[in-house]
Amino acid sequence: MRLVTFDTGAGAEIGVLHGDLVVRPAATLRAHQVYRDGPGTVSRAAELPEEMVAFFQTGAHGRALAAEAVALVDQHSARGDELHDNGRPVAHPVADVRILAPVPRPPRVRDYLTYRAHASGAGLTTPPALAAMPICYKCNADSIIGPDEPLLWPSYTEQLDFELEVGFFTSRGGRDLTPEQAAGYIAGVTIFNDVSARDIQFFEMSMSIGPSKGKDFCTAMGPCVLTMDEVNEWDIRLSARVNGETWATGTTADRQFSFAEVLAWASLDEDVRPGEFLAVGTVGGGCGLELDRWIRSGDVVELEASGIGTLRNPVGERRVPPPGAGLRSYHGAPPVHL
Repeated sequence: MRLVTFDTGAGAEIGVLHGDLVVRPAATLRAHQVYRDGPGTVSRAAELPEEMVAFFQTGAHGRALAAEAVALVDQHSARGDELHDNGRPVAHPVADVRILAPVPRPPRVRDYLTYRAHASGAGLTTPPALAAMPICYKCNADSIIGPDEPLLWPSYTEQLDFELEVGFFTSRGGRDLTPEQAAGYIAGVTIFNDVSARDIQFFEMSMSIGPSKGKDFCTAMGPCVLTMDEVNEWDIRLSARVNGETWATGTTADRQFSFAEVLAWASLDEDVRPGEFLAVGTVGGGCGLELDRWIRSGDVVELEASGIGTLRNPVGERRVPPPGAGLRSYHGAPPVHL
């Protein structure tokens, strides 16, 4: 099942991608109940949350109700009926809605390094710690953008980069999980573009701390969450295109750690909450730094993952800071060529 958060102008809602439609599952159940039994009847729609993180927590029960809603849309469509809920259709053409990030503001976002090929391809010495544990930095959850939104280009960087990644959302909270337990706490997978300011990233990390300004300004996610009952986490095929030209391809096969191992490590001695997002890192060759190819303002970056779809974002113009903003002594970090 491919879940989306979308907006028709009425605010953020969740839906199920079904062909060229976005189906509102709770609205469908309500509308069908009224169609069948008349106004005033109690519908099972009350069991189906209309916000993504709450939906994750319903697990298999929620997915079953959502699947039933999709089937009802097909049944009514075959009869020439169009269900409405409070005057609105329960299904909208994808072309008529704005797809948002699946969880516009996750409670926490972490990005792990699990591909040795990315570390070596970026010119990094692989530390012994990578063989022992998945290593992450914590992202700025307030900088999340969705499909078709421009990638922000900060004023302080000359080298903007994309990163070809996937990651997963948690379906419930927990602590001290084993990998076996953690496997049941994963809701689904989406595409993750960990946009990076490479020159400032390496400049600031020369102090062995960070990243901060090199990462915290913009992170793209979407277009949907593919639920784990439809995912082989070791066989997601990935590609990155810039202006229609393929720059990178890869798969999720060559990783050090499984999704469950990453989540189990994250939960050790700390609480994990529903709706957290844990990325599993850039695939080997999946960024401009490794390729020595750099995106420019006006480019269109498309990251594609089998079963999930394509996350498309144009590259915005480099921002001009207001007079006096930032540090007087900072005039731009030197470009990095590894």
